[in-house]
Amino acid sequence: MTKEELQSLIKEVVGSEWENIMAKQNENNQKWMEQLFLRKEVKKEKPNVGRLIRALAAGKGDPDKAAHFAKKQWGDEEIAKALTTSTGETGGGGGFLVPEEYSTELIEYLRPLSVIRSMNPVIVPMPVGSISIPAMTGGATAEYIGEGSNIRVSQPAFGQIKLTWKKLATLVPISNDLIRFSSPQADAIVRDDLVAAMAQREDAAFIRDDGTNDTPKGLRYWIAGDNIIPANGTVNLANVAIDLGKAILALEENNIKFLRPGWLISPRTKYYLTTLTDDNGNYVFKDEMAGGTLLNFPFAVTSQIPSNLGDGANESEVYFVDFADAIIGESSLVELAVSEEAAYYNGTSVVAAFSLDQTVIRAIARHDFALRRSVAGAVLTGVKWGA
Repeated sequence: MTKEELQSLIKEVVGSEWENIMAKQNENNQKWMEQLFLRKEVKKEKPNVGRLIRALAAGKGDPDKAAHFAKKQWGDEEIAKALTTSTGETGGGGGFLVPEEYSTELIEYLRPLSVIRSMNPVIVPMPVGSISIPAMTGGATAEYIGEGSNIRVSQPAFGQIKLTWKKLATLVPISNDLIRFSSPQADAIVRDDLVAAMAQREDAAFIRDDGTNDTPKGLRYWIAGDNIIPANGTVNLANVAIDLGKAILALEENNIKFLRPGWLISPRTKYYLTTLTDDNGNYVFKDEMAGGTLLNFPFAVTSQIPSNLGDGANESEVYFVDFADAIIGESSLVELAVSEEAAYYNGTSVVAAFSLDQTVIRAIARHDFALRRSVAGAVLTGVKWGA
């Protein structure tokens, strides 16, 4: 029996499945040929900043030693390449600038932990340390006039907002045993520790710092005085609804465009609003807030908004801001420094990394914050909801 006769016989027995079998076989052959001869390109994985930090720590801040460690320990050519580029070494003390590609990955992980960044503000680079942003502070006017009357002259007024780097520094001690682990979980631990420390302090500054002592000026102190609204001291459904409406109205009356408006609230405020009921026992905001909005605007929750303000230490704040007018000016790179001998304050005392078999990672970011229009935000103060 010839090959053709055998194939014909098999086709008669197998029937309609023959074409499917042959098609699958051809597909498998094609994949095999591509892998063997064509070397089909594999999709590049995203840079791992946690592994980059671990390699730098293992190399005691020396980029060449760190690159060697990355190659030997993980076979990671991408990290080794980043570590040995000319932009890496900052000179002395184990300093290193995280390459821009890795810095982008770091910011992506910082964003979910930082409520200000999660609300999508405008981010502008400040490669030379500062930037001036022009702003119109007053506009031209128009009026109806009678025949033969003179037209009164008016003209717009201009000002500017200047952002200047403020330095945020973070110290993260890491176990040397963890540095030597090759598991992806170790990468995540290193990265998340660094990110959490930076995000927590950054949010506190962007929301409530007053701009003194080398800190950025936050929303609380950018917002215009007329948009600082005391909440009604009598806490009930009607007054809560009115107060929330006042915050929205404050922006509307100033002709804010509402491009990316949203709320910032404390955990206590969220709990109160989600459990607030009407006279019939129906939840007022619970279903909507489960979908991520309050009065049809997105909200974010952060413990960086205190709940212990005021004379009674039981007051909080509620922010409503058009985040299209919120600006973060920042460097595109994060600076890392590594030491096994450094001493650091652990919250109660100064300890030595050497005696604890730790490596201390210091991260420095430079940024500033501004609200382009002071009337683009409103804040309810003296909020005792849920107190």
